Amino acid sequence: MGSPNSPLTEEIKKRASQSKAMVSRYSRRSLISESKVWLLALFCGLLVGLVMAGLRAAIVGIEFIGFGAQDERITSAVTQLHPLRALLIPVIGGFVVSALLYIGLKLGIRGDPRIGGIRDVIEARRHVLDRRGRTTPLVSLHMSLKDGLQTFLIAVASLGSGASAGREGPAVHVGAVLSGFFAHRFNLTPAQIRALLGCGAAAAVASSFNAPLAGLLFAHEVVLGRYRTSDIGPIAVASVSGSLVTRLIFGNNAVFAPPVFDDPPVIFFIGTPFVGLIAAGLAIVMIRAWVAAPHIGSRFADKIKIPHWMLPPIAGLIIGVFALAYPQVLSVGYEATATAIATGYSAAFMLILAVAKIAATTICIGARFGGGVFSSSIFVGAMVGGVFGAIMAALTGHGEMAQSFFTLVGMGAISGAVLGAPISTTLIVFELTGSYETSAAVLIAVSMATVIVQATVGGGVFEKQIRADRF
Repeated sequence: MGSPNSPLTEEIKKRASQSKAMVSRYSRRSLISESKVWLLALFCGLLVGLVMAGLRAAIVGIEFIGFGAQDERITSAVTQLHPLRALLIPVIGGFVVSALLYIGLKLGIRGDPRIGGIRDVIEARRHVLDRRGRTTPLVSLHMSLKDGLQTFLIAVASLGSGASAGREGPAVHVGAVLSGFFAHRFNLTPAQIRALLGCGAAAAVASSFNAPLAGLLFAHEVVLGRYRTSDIGPIAVASVSGSLVTRLIFGNNAVFAPPVFDDPPVIFFIGTPFVGLIAAGLAIVMIRAWVAAPHIGSRFADKIKIPHWMLPPIAGLIIGVFALAYPQVLSVGYEATATAIATGYSAAFMLILAVAKIAATTICIGARFGGGVFSSSIFVGAMVGGVFGAIMAALTGHGEMAQSFFTLVGMGAISGAVLGAPISTTLIVFELTGSYETSAAVLIAVSMATVIVQATVGGGVFEKQIRADRF
């Protein structure tokens, strides 16, 4: 130990004083500063809601031009098309995505050509404040307006042309870019910038699913990684306002038509833990496949000596073949998911669709098509849950009720385990169905699946993507 007046002791005192000053600066709260955050949260929620409505409308418009699909009913449209057209539309979309990736490289948006996603938002939240106590500009963390615009355009081109992925990942990135831009403009503290990033993410999820509670919890559970009392209010305001905008534009209907469950039998809850075990196993496979896909795609491009940004047309040809065989896996796949919930598929066909969706999404991610994994994990969960439900229906004699019930349970269990978001996915199911019994079953299954996934692979897909990017 140094003496009271030694240089070492003085340095320790100086650093302690600086640390206290920094904590005081970033933890001091006033009514004026908090009111500013709340007003910004409201503004960002409304703005993100409008942008998400534009994203959805643009994707639907491209689907109509390419496939003749209306209201995201791409499966029905593809079955009426000439096979050559169905084969070529994803290829054309791939060329458009390649052009956007190339332009992004020339503009210096990022080194490795890929679309922005939820992992970028999580990384930005973690590095807003550097080790010296300075605020890091979000533009240096792949969160600039240029990044957001590229993400928006690539998502529209990819999903509109049938790429097998989800729109929620790009939506969260764009929403967080917009809210982060205004947070910096108004010179907010790092803690408040983190809260605004959560506001953008919450508004994006809420407007995508018409589920404001799920948006609120997703922002805390996945993006922020914590629950702070001071953050709940602004994020709730953004989530509700974003959802209201899309409800005013597209109506008050839920993404999936909710089935009616009148007092599900107790035996359903006996089968729920088995769904959790199945969900855990599949989630591990999906996480590993989707995390490894970009690196496999890069090695493939290097082997055949083409730039990485030229991969999308090659993958587009493969997706075109999927369109001929299993058009249900194209784009976000909500039409097929809704059909599964309504017990419109046989167990064997749902099992085939689950495998096809995992493969198609892996190919699209590896080839740098734009999109996330939220919708794909929901799709796979619904199909696998439906298979288990068909088995339970045969064993118990409860027919369509069992299949529909376990379709929802599987949907929540697998998507929650893949994303590392058990609570928010449970809330999505609750907001879709209004059924406490179904939500309770989802919570049991997704909790089991998430614990197993965390213990086995060390986190959800976004956490694994962040770690993979560092090596």
